[in-house]
Amino acid sequence: MKKTALLGICLVAGLTASAQNSLVKEVERNLKSKIGDYPAQIKNLQPAFSNEETAKSAFPYFIAGKYGYDYFDNQQVMEAAGQKVDKKAMGHAIINAYGYLVKALQLDTIVDAKGKVKTKYSKDIIKNLNAHYNDFNTAAVYLWGEQDYNGAYDAWQLAFEAPSDPVLGANAPKMLPDTIMNVYAFNQGLAAFNLQDWDKTLKAFDRSIELGNDSKQVFDYAIGAAYNYPDSVRTPIMAKYAKMALPKYGKEDNAYIGYIINDMLHSAKYDEAESMVKDAIANDPENAQLYYVLGVLYENKENDPQAEAQALEQFEKCVKIDSKHANGYLQLGYLTFRKAEKMSSDAGSMPTAEYNKYMENTIFPILREAAGYLEKCYELDPENGSGALANLRNIYYNLNDAENLERIEKIQKGY
Repeated sequence: MKKTALLGICLVAGLTASAQNSLVKEVERNLKSKIGDYPAQIKNLQPAFSNEETAKSAFPYFIAGKYGYDYFDNQQVMEAAGQKVDKKAMGHAIINAYGYLVKALQLDTIVDAKGKVKTKYSKDIIKNLNAHYNDFNTAAVYLWGEQDYNGAYDAWQLAFEAPSDPVLGANAPKMLPDTIMNVYAFNQGLAAFNLQDWDKTLKAFDRSIELGNDSKQVFDYAIGAAYNYPDSVRTPIMAKYAKMALPKYGKEDNAYIGYIINDMLHSAKYDEAESMVKDAIANDPENAQLYYVLGVLYENKENDPQAEAQALEQFEKCVKIDSKHANGYLQLGYLTFRKAEKMSSDAGSMPTAEYNKYMENTIFPILREAAGYLEKCYELDPENGSGALANLRNIYYNLNDAENLERIEKIQKGY
């Protein structure tokens, strides 16, 4: 009974392997006659990849890979002729075909009757892999157009991995020049950006930069990606890319020095930050944003009694140079209001009559000055004027200015 059962199992296994080999040959025949059916036929081929016997054979993987490339080539011809093609299927055919052929190459060993090891498909595999290396980028572009950003990312990744694939060794395709590969890496970073995978995004942008991409775009996108990290880690990452961009693009974009200064403030490197901004001002004395950054730097200094006065001076220079600098007016208004509050608090011990006179003659003019700055800020940038409005409400309340208080409250409520 046991021998019969064992024999039966062997026969079933043999029949299963034979059936799978027949399946592979049938798929091959179908693809030879109608290559456009590749997406459907590759699904039919799946059992051969899981069968214990055929999964160890190069044949099914070779068929899947070879005809994946043939399908891509055929569809490109059809597209050039003006016919409609499935670009998403084409893109994935290129990605998957590479994996199939590499697997086939690993399994492609035949032992003849004399015990000599030979290969059957390796020559064709290597020829196909090298001939279609440039199609990784084409596939990525197709997948990008279909908004398949995962697929696009993977296709560009293969453009980097194939030349150093240990399975291919000396037969691997040669990587394209850095001037081309840094564009691939940048585009790969954009794909990851769309996926909101910030680790992959920065990894791709770093590679693009290492390969020679020093465009403003790569630094700006990297900073934009870094912004999505938690507060505790994003500041130094943003500063890293700002430092790369600053020498070439600092004069046209003041944001870079701001990111660097933020990192210095985060690390309490106040003297170093102050020195850097002053050097920048010496080189570009009419740059309003630099005075604004210096003002913010002074404003953040702790335990320095002169800090607020120094900050006010810089914000005044900022708006004098650029009369449309909304943030400069916001900081001027805020610090002027704070100055009035402190003066009022310090005068709290005065007799009532004297205090009221002091408020009317000294504090109220300062509050009106602060209101003027904040009104200007809101006029210039109403979409981001919530801070200005909040301070204006407090100022008009302290001034007993009912008309302006009501106006500000209506704006805040969206009337």
